[in-house]
Amino acid sequence: MISKWLKWKLFIRWKNQWNYIKIFRDLSVGRSLWVLFFIQNIIHSCFIFFGTYFLLKYVVLNEQLTNGEVKQSLVLNLILKMLSSIQQNGEILWSILFCLIMIFAFISGVSSSKWQIQSKDQEWLMITLKIKQRKANIYIYLESIVWDTKDFIFNYIPILVALGVVTGVNKVYLASLLILTLGSYLLLTLLVSILHNNYIKLQHYKWNFFLRLLTNLTVRLLIVYTAFFVGKVTSPWIKKFPLTSNNVNYALYNEWINDGVDVIFSILAPLSKIFLHPYMPYNVFSDILFNGLQLHALMKLAMFFVALIVLLFILSKMNHHRRTPYYPFKRIEAFNTFLAKVIPGTSYTTILAKHHYRTNYLRYRFPIVLGSFLFWVIWGVITGLLQSLNPSEEIYFLIMSFYLFFLTYFYVYSIFSELNGMFSVDGEGKQVITYLLNGKSLWDVFKYRFHLFALTSLPLFIIADIVFFFVNQMSLILSIMTLLLHIISFFFFALLMFLPGVLRPHFNYENIEQLDDYPDKKIVADVIRFGTVGLMVPLLMLPTALFLVDSIGTLSYLVIQWGMIGIILLLFVGTALSLVSKLLVKKSSFEQINL
Repeated sequence: MISKWLKWKLFIRWKNQWNYIKIFRDLSVGRSLWVLFFIQNIIHSCFIFFGTYFLLKYVVLNEQLTNGEVKQSLVLNLILKMLSSIQQNGEILWSILFCLIMIFAFISGVSSSKWQIQSKDQEWLMITLKIKQRKANIYIYLESIVWDTKDFIFNYIPILVALGVVTGVNKVYLASLLILTLGSYLLLTLLVSILHNNYIKLQHYKWNFFLRLLTNLTVRLLIVYTAFFVGKVTSPWIKKFPLTSNNVNYALYNEWINDGVDVIFSILAPLSKIFLHPYMPYNVFSDILFNGLQLHALMKLAMFFVALIVLLFILSKMNHHRRTPYYPFKRIEAFNTFLAKVIPGTSYTTILAKHHYRTNYLRYRFPIVLGSFLFWVIWGVITGLLQSLNPSEEIYFLIMSFYLFFLTYFYVYSIFSELNGMFSVDGEGKQVITYLLNGKSLWDVFKYRFHLFALTSLPLFIIADIVFFFVNQMSLILSIMTLLLHIISFFFFALLMFLPGVLRPHFNYENIEQLDDYPDKKIVADVIRFGTVGLMVPLLMLPTALFLVDSIGTLSYLVIQWGMIGIILLLFVGTALSLVSKLLVKKSSFEQINL
């Protein structure tokens, strides 16, 4: 029965993912879809295998690259030194790969848990198949796990095989390990799914929620402290950055690069000892590959999985003691009602905010509203770097330019991507019908959600700015200019994040967790993401590059970087909103929306 269920659900999910293309909508025979799916993934796997093979053989394990002269690039020298370490100890490469597979298993497990929480199939399974709730949940877990397993089989297996061919490992050991890795991946993913699901459902209750809140605040404080320490340690080296004029001393520059590589490796040294600890599960897989399936290796793996099962048992017992559900966001609702009057927007956003703050979707994901780990890492490192610098030094403004744009982008991106079901235009799903029946268009939906995004995420961003100004003792004028430019860039990047849902909306999803699964929407999102990080942000920092090579003076630089760039971004936001308005106002009927 479970195999029929999985085949049926995977077929529906795959067809729903591609139904925006007419040829796939017209295919009614399941076998045709599976054949196309299989051929596409086989071709994809072949590209991965040959790409990995040539990368490993001619780059990673090519000793001629690492034995050459020192390069005039910090990143390149850092990579070459890492490659040299890998060439001296081939097991590291296997450990890294197995570590990535474990991370993928954890991500897949969490994704499966979220899928189960948002799924509407549980009651249907219990009624139709006459099964208990726990078994129905397992069915739903497996649906998502099997969907992700195709990525493991068609992405990671070719990489493992390519690495085995290049390094010439025992073929029998490699084949045995592939089977063991697949089995361990499936078991780990299932355990993580159930573990995460039990942990998340505990958040319905008051003290569990506060414990999670306190834990997340503590972790973020530790991250900021560690990142600040790293920034402070590297600050003296950054201060000696030699490319701050047209007259470049290449000997001094090469020396600076070598010092930087040594500083970074000294910071990473303690982490490498932890990473290479023999009891780490991914190192156990490497040990099995090179030394065969021995008892001590199996015992280490068994200890890891038993620890997860014991933790799962404890959480399951805690979930059995039912208490009164706790609603945690009452004060945030009141605060947002006040903010709605300060941040311009539609009054309906207050009602929309109350609705979303009372959903399990936000309850289970609320830590992201405290800022992502990456955001606080960047914030802490930049704060630490500025400790030994002052505005009279050119390098000070190079660090500040990263703070102005990269920090803003990653803050906006992390919150939007984690809560896209709450903010994206097509996050409304089929409930968008209620707007259309009331004479509204998608432009109204966009306005509500864009305003909600600003109410939810902008306050913490401003608070982080104010703390940053005080810690780094910035002048009042520079602080105000930075805050204004940050707010403008916040709306600029937020608008970019909304574009995939505007240009390629999909309201007909079965589960809100598949909102990002649609290939056409993925392509738009990837183009925007890579275009922003690789092109737009560097262009926004161009005045800083001109300032570093003495092409413009300090006053001209401040006027251009903080003033003219801000005006350009503001004009872009205004123009883009006007175009989005013209596009979405037209979409006010069922025929114009993919339902």
